[in-house]
Amino acid sequence: MNQLYALLEETKFYLINSIAPNAAAIDYDFQELQKALNGLAELGLLGLRIPQEWGGLAVNQDTFDDYQELVARYSGALAFLQTQHQSAAAMISQSENFALKQEYLPLMSQGKCLLGIGFSHLRRNGEPLVTAIPVTDGFLIEGKVPWVTGWKIFSEFIVAATLPNGEAVFGVIPLGETEQDNQGLISFDEPMKLAAMTATNTVAANLKQWFLAKEKVVFIKPKGWIQDNDRKSILKQTTFLALGCALAGIDILEAATKTQSLPFIQESFENLYAEFNHCRQAIREAQENADLALAEKHKLRSWAIALAVRCAHAAITVSSGAANLKSHPAQRVYREALVFTVSGQTEGIKAATLQRLTNSTTSQKTIKYSQVIHLSHIIDTNIPQWPGDPSVGLETVAEIAKDGYYLRRFSLGEHSATHINAPLSFHASGIGIEQYLASSLVKSAVVIDISNQAKLNPDYLLTINDIWDWEKQQGKISADSVVLIYTGWQEKWLDNNQFLNPDLSGQMHFPGISKEAVLFLLKERSISGLGIDTHGVDSGQDTTFTVNSLMLEKPRIVLENLTNLEQLPATGTTLVIGILRLKNGSGSPAAVLAFLP
Repeated sequence: MNQLYALLEETKFYLINSIAPNAAAIDYDFQELQKALNGLAELGLLGLRIPQEWGGLAVNQDTFDDYQELVARYSGALAFLQTQHQSAAAMISQSENFALKQEYLPLMSQGKCLLGIGFSHLRRNGEPLVTAIPVTDGFLIEGKVPWVTGWKIFSEFIVAATLPNGEAVFGVIPLGETEQDNQGLISFDEPMKLAAMTATNTVAANLKQWFLAKEKVVFIKPKGWIQDNDRKSILKQTTFLALGCALAGIDILEAATKTQSLPFIQESFENLYAEFNHCRQAIREAQENADLALAEKHKLRSWAIALAVRCAHAAITVSSGAANLKSHPAQRVYREALVFTVSGQTEGIKAATLQRLTNSTTSQKTIKYSQVIHLSHIIDTNIPQWPGDPSVGLETVAEIAKDGYYLRRFSLGEHSATHINAPLSFHASGIGIEQYLASSLVKSAVVIDISNQAKLNPDYLLTINDIWDWEKQQGKISADSVVLIYTGWQEKWLDNNQFLNPDLSGQMHFPGISKEAVLFLLKERSISGLGIDTHGVDSGQDTTFTVNSLMLEKPRIVLENLTNLEQLPATGTTLVIGILRLKNGSGSPAAVLAFLP
């Protein structure tokens, strides 16, 4: 897991620093695109689907999907182009032609030999566009391949041609005008003037009596193979390209929240980001369900497509007139969304996409639960209080016998009892608790148990290793989750001295979360919040409130003094967080309910 994490980190660093600043040029200049592709090659990222014995990394499907999404987030053209090479590498890796694998795979894994693909025409109905006739030691290929990406970038590509019996032969041929001794010829039309990703140099290839030697044959697939393959891979790489495009649009929205102080932009950003995480999680879960109906897969794929389109349109909206500029990021992302709408398209995907795009009804969100649990302590005058905080006051102001009703006045600090912290508490320019959107207070939650560590060491801090150990058992923490840390400290609540655990000098000792762990959760898991059953997500010894400060650089969830965490499952809980909308509030006492699956 550490190695895969490092690979994605290295990829992200390269994309942010070398690709994102030049994304506009990469979109229309094939030489800039080629440089970007070479950069991936230098990092060893073009052999992700090649077995290790041939020099590749052979990463698992989840990691490859994450990688695809990451590249598409920063450059659609680069994502689309390198996908062609990765697909060609995967196909040759599956070949039984050992000599072909020996010739190509080591070079392809290093990026020294770049291949494209040309077989989307197999999806078309009617007479085959490209045919093959078996001859001695090979096949004669005739026809027009309508879409081949990477002219002047890739040296060769894998073509597919239909045999007389309906099977399809796949083989490696040059991606450049070539004439054979037998007068076989490959020629190419001029690069297409596409609306997006012009730099990918997409062309049509014309084959006349081209002799495909058996040494160059990758494999022969049965009739209907591409349809079967589409059904199996419908939620894989192309779907994650659309998700990456959606993230690119969301990034533009997030940037706009920092330059335009308009609440509706912040709300739009949070809503789209929450929907993105919901969509992504649903797709991940579907990938694990071998029995999921094809129609349901179509719905998920179309959701990713529609989300990319809507996020790109939202990016256009917040960018105003500047989005008309061809070089503007919103303009580029909008055009990329069009490409990912039709990439790998089948009739089923087309139908599902049109249905989603033309369905004007708002999707309903539901919480399915078997049990509801309070995660907030009862408030009384004797609860543990942070040194210096105002004491809890409860004063009777009306009685039934005298006034006909019972009423009390209460007072307490904004960070007393079970409470939520707001950015204003740690950042002078942060928002107050009253500005939290209602939708941001309903979140999915996971629970990490460090109670055994805390028993041995009251100053224990959650580590990245703790998170990795948890994920080995429960799976990757989903983005937009609130991570709840169960330390067992809730059992000390009724004893102020034990709960705050001060030493003779007054220094408090209770567990918390390490800076490294919170940075990992924010950057690599994109969590939306933290919660803990101690008086702070920062340990008792941290007087600079490191974790709170990092978490609340944005309006995230920070819950402290929680209880009953031992009753929650590791995953599947939904939190509903009730707050007092105090004007300019640094926080608020919170009524936190946990809905258990």
